[in-house]
Amino acid sequence: MELFLKSLMLGFASGGIYSLVAVSYVIIYKATRIFAFSQAGMLIIGAYVMWQCLIVWSLPIWLSILISLAIGAAIALIIERTCTRPLIGQPILAPIVVTLGIMLLFRGIGLLFWHGEVEGYGASFLPLGAWKIGFMSLPKIQAYGFIVCMVVIALLISFYKYTRTGLGMRVVHEDHLVAQNLGINVKRIFQFSWIFSCMVAVIAGMLLGNIQGVGLDLDANGLVAIAAVLFGGMESFGGAVIAGLAIGIIQIFVIQYLGALMPGEITMLVPFVFLLLILIIKPYGLFGLVRIERL
Repeated sequence: MELFLKSLMLGFASGGIYSLVAVSYVIIYKATRIFAFSQAGMLIIGAYVMWQCLIVWSLPIWLSILISLAIGAAIALIIERTCTRPLIGQPILAPIVVTLGIMLLFRGIGLLFWHGEVEGYGASFLPLGAWKIGFMSLPKIQAYGFIVCMVVIALLISFYKYTRTGLGMRVVHEDHLVAQNLGINVKRIFQFSWIFSCMVAVIAGMLLGNIQGVGLDLDANGLVAIAAVLFGGMESFGGAVIAGLAIGIIQIFVIQYLGALMPGEITMLVPFVFLLLILIIKPYGLFGLVRIERL
């Protein structure tokens, strides 16, 4: 029972980050209908920029976070303006290939400027130690990471529901032409979507860098989050959160109970095997919109 409960808590902790990254995919897809594989690479950029500010330049934590978010927003504007806006109206494969190329570019940047080495933040900016809950021990760094993920997601959902820009983003999600007829600047909404998505990915990258260490392999978490997006539904924030948590829990349980029977890297395949089984039953994901086309 102790192992079960501890695995459940650790699964929620890792699943929270998957959920956060999955939400970054959903933000862009809801507005632009582009599935941005580049967000997996943003995890690398966010983690390394935070390390550069915090360790190399010895800046305060708050300033390092602000600089990392600002750089993420600047990258988002560059991607939207130069890479994805010219692809409006192009075949669906074009933006997929472009965003995959951007993801590889980010890996190359990590290799070029930071040599792809695994680094650490030194003193963690999240609390260390552990909480004793009965007979269990829960690491504070993972618990606080989960809390940060849930707070960011809650703020995003509130933004979509209660702000003018958020409501405009919801209208653009429904229909671009209707949004233009209502006087909404669709291109600006695209920019906001990319900015918010990249900043969310930067936050996830900083958390992963603090918990796992900074390195080029962080984009593997972004690929796992793709499974969460497809599992939950490509247009659903709630689905992305639930699916991310579910995948995190399943992955930890597989590692704890079956890890001795399988090589370590095999466990990374578990989310995709699980996704395959779900999509056979629900092709649009658990909470995705079923599109009906009449000929």
